[in-house]
Amino acid sequence: MTDIAILPIDHVFCRIVAEPHILQEIRQQFTFKADNYKFSPQYKARRWNGDISLLKRDRIYVGLLPRLRQFAVDSGYNIVIDPSIATSYNLSVHEFATFIKSLNLPFRPRDYQVESAIKAIRARRQTILSPTSSGKSLIIYMLVAWCLQQESKALIIVPTIGLVTQMKQDFEKYGSKHRIHVSTDNLDKTYDIDADIVITTWQSLNNGKTGVDKEWYQQFGIVVADECHTVNQSSKAKILVNILSSMTNTPWRFGTTGTLSDNQLNNFTLEGLLGPKINLVTTKDLMEDKHVTPLKIKCLVLSYPEEVRKQVKRLDYQGEMDYITRHQGRNQFIKNLSLSLKGNVLVFFRFVDKHGNALRDILVAEGSKPVYYIDGSVSGNDREHIRQQLEKEENAVLVASLGTTSTGVSITSLKHMIAASPSKSKIKVLQSIGRLLRLHVDKQEAILYDIVDDFSVGGYENYTLRHFKERLNLYNSEQFPYKIYTVEIK
Repeated sequence: MTDIAILPIDHVFCRIVAEPHILQEIRQQFTFKADNYKFSPQYKARRWNGDISLLKRDRIYVGLLPRLRQFAVDSGYNIVIDPSIATSYNLSVHEFATFIKSLNLPFRPRDYQVESAIKAIRARRQTILSPTSSGKSLIIYMLVAWCLQQESKALIIVPTIGLVTQMKQDFEKYGSKHRIHVSTDNLDKTYDIDADIVITTWQSLNNGKTGVDKEWYQQFGIVVADECHTVNQSSKAKILVNILSSMTNTPWRFGTTGTLSDNQLNNFTLEGLLGPKINLVTTKDLMEDKHVTPLKIKCLVLSYPEEVRKQVKRLDYQGEMDYITRHQGRNQFIKNLSLSLKGNVLVFFRFVDKHGNALRDILVAEGSKPVYYIDGSVSGNDREHIRQQLEKEENAVLVASLGTTSTGVSITSLKHMIAASPSKSKIKVLQSIGRLLRLHVDKQEAILYDIVDDFSVGGYENYTLRHFKERLNLYNSEQFPYKIYTVEIK
């Protein structure tokens, strides 16, 4: 007797046939709270309880089939999946090794890179957790090159303009002979792009003037969503979900990222669209094997006067952020720290108008070091020029926004990073740290300066101090060494 039957729809969704009470159980199994649902006007008006289900009527993502199978086993239900729903591929280690040899790569891939590619191909869809400097672009290249033996065209989606150029250059460095079409702005909307590989940004795919309809995606048999953790960010999540959901004719689906959030809804969505996650190497492993620069973290706790603490205690989170980003003494401390360090320094900020511009201006006014600046208004070409210039510098400062520079940007010469804006986001913190870890001939270690603001009064702890404690938990879980120092701020 079949309790649950899974029927094909396309390469995104499959259909569940089951009794209503079983469907309801499945719906409950795949229902989660939305991010920040308590702040939703609908929730506040009691018109929504914050729940989102990944079972839409009788449809569910194909990538969630392994979890659906496990649910059936745990519940004692008999499940039958239509054999036309291909969720695995038979690939031997020998076959893939022979293929890798035929690529004539300029160097031997690391064991975990090869293993990641084999596992992903066997699963047909996979989310690969690959820390900074683990050679993620080579994994992508091996995956795409192999799958192009089965399909005619691949789409690689990256989050930033700089990564479009960087990915193409990496492929060419690996010896790719494929026809590669890149787009950072005016995406070619003709149905059949004359290329084997298209590399573009999700912004280009979503742009209202140059955006594409669902039919356009049908030409691709392979999709790779690089830095796919951006599905976890609310402003981008819907766009990326729509793009990946439009690729109904795409059987080979892969995502790569350095880290994922702890939100179940986001991670199950990612898994449903791109496949289950695998993690074959950690940043600590890479450090031990000397593939990345050893990291030290110095937590600089800024201690404010009693009258200031009492003043800040009355503020909400946004008020506290406004206060610290505009605090002249704090900004002067960041300036002095930046200028005192030997080697190239990256200063990260979150707010352009009230923080980034101010930090840039006081550093430029000092005039003792070259200062470079990047925010969202800086063009892709100018960002690439700055990146190239910094690789030639030995004692410069880059003031950059988290949104433009925390993900994917490769500047190997960076020795120090000052986290000028507090964050509790696991993804942002780890992605930012990744900017420091790339190997460089003149870099023996990398140092992160975590700026912490202590406005505690009695038993009260301010917002950003609490966020710091969450970062400490992250440093401990990642086994990053750190020390805490207290600095008096007037």
